[in-house]
Amino acid sequence: MASLSTHLGSRLLLLVQQAPCRCTSASVSSSSQTTLSRVVRLPPSTRRLFQTTPPRRAAVSKPAAPLPKSKTKTATPKPKPAASSPAGGLPRAPPSYADQLAAKGRTLLYEAPSHLWFRVASFTSGAFCVSYTVYQYWSVYLHPPEGLYSWVPHAFGIICLFMGSMGAYFVLGTRRIVRTIEAVPAALARTHPKGYLPGSRHPPIPLYIEVASSRVLPFLPPRRQLYLPEDVLMPFRMQGVLSGQTNAGQLAQSAGLKAQIAQRAEKQARIKARQEELANHRMTVPFRDMGKALKVIYQGVTRAFNRDGFAKMKLKGQEYKIDVSSGWALDDGRAMDRLLLLRPNAMRS
Repeated sequence: MASLSTHLGSRLLLLVQQAPCRCTSASVSSSSQTTLSRVVRLPPSTRRLFQTTPPRRAAVSKPAAPLPKSKTKTATPKPKPAASSPAGGLPRAPPSYADQLAAKGRTLLYEAPSHLWFRVASFTSGAFCVSYTVYQYWSVYLHPPEGLYSWVPHAFGIICLFMGSMGAYFVLGTRRIVRTIEAVPAALARTHPKGYLPGSRHPPIPLYIEVASSRVLPFLPPRRQLYLPEDVLMPFRMQGVLSGQTNAGQLAQSAGLKAQIAQRAEKQARIKARQEELANHRMTVPFRDMGKALKVIYQGVTRAFNRDGFAKMKLKGQEYKIDVSSGWALDDGRAMDRLLLLRPNAMRS
């Protein structure tokens, strides 16, 4: 009986395998196993032949867990901002010193000290010389008195000529004295320098130099005129003059200017001694102030004769005088040295 069941089971297995079926292997195996188990009761050894393992599911890959963030942050190099360039693509040049001053507006570069006593002494001496010349010319040369020798009127004519020239020397010495020097941006200038067309230069001029100079007649406002920086010629460096240096290669070659620089250096050396003296002797302060005022008057009168402390500079071919004995200059004169041209032989041309 056991052999019969084994034979029938093997025949049924062959029939199932040979019969065509369009269903899946999982459905065939399950249905055949159910049918056989209902028709024939197979032994455990034969039943294992019809048992099929269920299909394995495809392993679904799980997303990888994110790595733990490190506590120490690595500094990533930031890209440097590209330098602004014009339309041509070339790098823009750094702003010059003139561009920096133009961005600030009007800038005072130099301011001269007071020339009150100098002008008073000049006009007083000039008026005396001119009045003496007119009186002697009228009374001696044109209308000589009776009994006067014939050569005396001619001699007084020479004297009148000399006194008249001295009067012109005193009066004309007060003109073309530089009062102030300012840097004026081109955008703020109402007018332009003579002979300059704004559209004729590339790149445009960032600033002009405005020079205020004194006039011949008193009680008149100073004359102001604009110049291009290359039109202002300095035969010396303002830094060396105002700081009291005695570099002959950079300063004016006149002996009077060198003597004034030496006096300024000596005056700066006496500042501490003077301050101590004023602090220790307060009762004599009024007398010292009176002596200082008399000294200023005396210096103004003597400067009318010897023109001490004035140096010459050229403004578009014309000579002007600048006071280097005292006054104020921006950055101790370095600003003027960087803007204006240095021409040691400017006064010779």
